[in-house]
Amino acid sequence: MGGVAGGVSAAGPGGGGTHIGGAGGRAVWIDVARGVCVILVVLLHVRIFVFEPLVPEEVDTRAWREFTEFFGPFRLPLLFALSGLLVSERVRHGWGDRRNLLRVASSYWIYLVWLTVFALMSLAVTASGVPFKIHSVPDYLLQLVLPDTILWFVFALAVYVAVLTTLHRVPWPVVLGVFAAVAVGSGLVPASDAEAMWVHMLYFGVFFAVGVHLPRVLVWLAGGRMLPKLLVCLVAFVGLLELWELTSLGDMLESGLRLVRDAAAIALAVVVCSLVSRVPGVSRVLAGVGRRTLPVYVMQLPWLWALYLLPFVRSLHGSDVALYLGPVVATAVIVGGSLLLHAGMERTPLRYAFRLPPVLVARILGPVGAGAGGADASAGGSAEGGRARAFRSEAPGH
Repeated sequence: MGGVAGGVSAAGPGGGGTHIGGAGGRAVWIDVARGVCVILVVLLHVRIFVFEPLVPEEVDTRAWREFTEFFGPFRLPLLFALSGLLVSERVRHGWGDRRNLLRVASSYWIYLVWLTVFALMSLAVTASGVPFKIHSVPDYLLQLVLPDTILWFVFALAVYVAVLTTLHRVPWPVVLGVFAAVAVGSGLVPASDAEAMWVHMLYFGVFFAVGVHLPRVLVWLAGGRMLPKLLVCLVAFVGLLELWELTSLGDMLESGLRLVRDAAAIALAVVVCSLVSRVPGVSRVLAGVGRRTLPVYVMQLPWLWALYLLPFVRSLHGSDVALYLGPVVATAVIVGGSLLLHAGMERTPLRYAFRLPPVLVARILGPVGAGAGGADASAGGSAEGGRARAFRSEAPGH
């Protein structure tokens, strides 16, 4: 889930550079947006896997369902676009920048570690109803290459970086055109496969590619005169949303309009998050989450299982308080609990559940810390220190 050092510029199409960092790190609006996205992802999963299964059948949960579904065009399209933005410069340098190999290896390492954690959880918990259980050794082995849990997002980051780094010499309009065609085509799969994780990977890749190849557009949306941008983006999104709702699910027109709708949603969300980032108290909280999206994302599943299985949580879902505030409280528990656990794990060897071990980092970056590692080593006076600093900037979620 990407990081970038302070003062980094992202060169957009046609040359030039676009500053996406501040004096103390990347621009605040980026972390605010990432924080909002991951909170909305957790809220969606709480509704689907905890709230709806536990509330009494006679309770109408339509309001929560409509509320969470409304943010569908914003959550993952924006999160992937920002992930692409944060690695845009290095990806366009190709494999000559060793940080790209480090990024791919780091993302897959994290995927492998947490897939194994999920498999062990599945062995330990025999209760039915919990989501994303890994049912057998063959299931686990298949998911090494074909994800079927919420970890597909982490797997997708590795794939997208690898593909776009390989295609770095291909003109960006061609790359975006191909990714867009794949995204539209993914909407034509049979309904039985529509929610498969591999279909999600086909669809959301175009937004990561937009972040890589059109960083200046995203940064431009976040600055300057905001009111005209807000109005234009809002009108465009609402209009496209209305058009999309008139289409039939699963045909070419619906799939194409969905893609354009989600692109408009990204633009609107960037403008709104840029405005929110100017509100000190709110932005501090959201940016704090946005700088640590990885632990929240990967650790949400154990929390979801716990909230679903704990008897006292089940007993609460018959109350009016749970109906109106349950998903919000559960989301706050998952996000806050994940951040607290992560902070504790960072002080132990368990921190390598979120990053590659140093020995692997050293092997990937080479004897002098190739790419950014080499530059850091020169500035810091030691190659080992350069590797460490380069890796910290590469660890997803930092």
